[in-house]
This record gives sequence, structure tokens and C-alpha cells, in this order.
Amino acid sequence: MRYFVFFSVFISSLYGAACLFSSTACANTNERPIVVSAAYWKEFTNRDNTGVYFELLDEVFDGYTIHYQTSTYPRALNQFKQHKADVMVGVYQHDLPDAVYATWILDTDLPIHIFYRPDSPPSDNLNEIFIGKQVAWRKGYGFDSLFPNIESAYPLDTIEAGFELVLNRRLDYMLDYDINYLEAYHGRIHHKAIREGDKLYLAFKNTPRGKALAAHFDATMPLLRDSGKLEEIYGSHYDRSGLAEFAVLTPSGID
Repeated sequence: MRYFVFFSVFISSLYGAACLFSSTACANTNERPIVVSAAYWKEFTNRDNTGVYFELLDEVFDGYTIHYQTSTYPRALNQFKQHKADVMVGVYQHDLPDAVYATWILDTDLPIHIFYRPDSPPSDNLNEIFIGKQVAWRKGYGFDSLFPNIESAYPLDTIEAGFELVLNRRLDYMLDYDINYLEAYHGRIHHKAIREGDKLYLAFKNTPRGKALAAHFDATMPLLRDSGKLEEIYGSHYDRSGLAEFAVLTPSGID
């Protein structure tokens, strides 16, 4: 989903990294806050610092002060790349190949939908669907890596702009998520799923502290699942998330 979202975590000392495994001890230090960068995704990373992913991070890193930075996806990515944020939330691993990733996923993205005019439905054949078509999606969404046969792509600043360009026949299709289907365009724009959602992750800085944070995330997630807390946090999104059945494989391939 890029409805998804997407965070950065920064710890100011090696002692702080060690404290990750003891929230009580950490809460009593002068540790610098964890800075988390994310795109705004309704219900998941709200601008008032509420939402599923923010609630999860509050639970995982209990005892720390966390500063949330919520903006657009491209800006959130840049904050992470420019070391202005320390954990980036809701990314595909190919978006930030140099980052450190926990083994546990954050979520499973929503299916990707294609939005189109009713008089111009797309082909059901994914090998032909984009031939000769002008396609667009919001800046920062790496859909070109998921659909390599797209011939012509246009970056959008807003989803509203995409709907209008499709309606005015300046675009053939727009790619986005069903959750972002604005009511004002119901009936005038149709849509359907063309790809199931991929796994979403937290990206951590590639430093000893970043690796410690990722390890702490991995250590805490199964505890939250076993206690029922994960299901409580994700609510109606839990079944789709893939967290209930997520299994960490050992090198021998045994859970």
C-alpha cells in the first residue's frame, strides 16, 4: 500500500542502542528521540501522529520519545536518504536497497488498482495492458519496477490531478489503491485490481544502531503477536497484513 506508508530511527550513543532491549532503563536516560519519517496514509500514518503504524512503533519502542515526521512519500524518502530521519516506514526493499531491514514485515500492501474511464477499459492481459498507453502514478511510488512493460509514465503530485487527467483524456490510466478512490469520481472513473500487494517493511539506517533497532523489532514482534496486541493494533487490517501467519525461517528452513 503505499497508502502505503512509508520511517527512520536515530539513537545518539552506543549505550542507547544497548538500551533498546530494556525500555525501563532507556526511559531513564537522556537518549535523543527516535525520528520516524513516513508518508501520510489514512488510518496508518495520520498527521496527528495516530494510526496503525505509529501505534505499533509506540508499542515496540516503549520507553522512548519518538518524533514522527509525516509528509509525502518522496519527501519522506529524501529525509531518510539525507540522514534527517532514522527509520522510514512502509517501503518495498528495492526502494532503499542500502538500508537495514528487520526479518519481520510491517504489513502486506494493498492490491494495486488501475483507474480508467468507463469507455476505455484496460486489457485483462498484463503483457498487453500498457502498450501504447500513457500511465501515471504519484511521485515516489516505484510502480515502474513492478510493471517493467510500461512504455510511458507520468509523475503525479496529487491523486486528484490523476483523476482529472484521466477524465480529460490526457492519461489513459492511473495506478493507485482502492482506499484512495475519491467519492467525487465514483461512476466517472472505474477501477480494478491488477496486482496483489507486496510486503512492506521498516527501513533502518545501515549502522550498528540501526541493526540493533531492527533486531529489537524482530525480537518484539512475535511477543506482540502471541499476546494478541498485534491483532488489536491492526484491527480490521490484521487478516490482510500477513502478520498472523508470518514465519521466520532459520538457515535450515525450519521455523
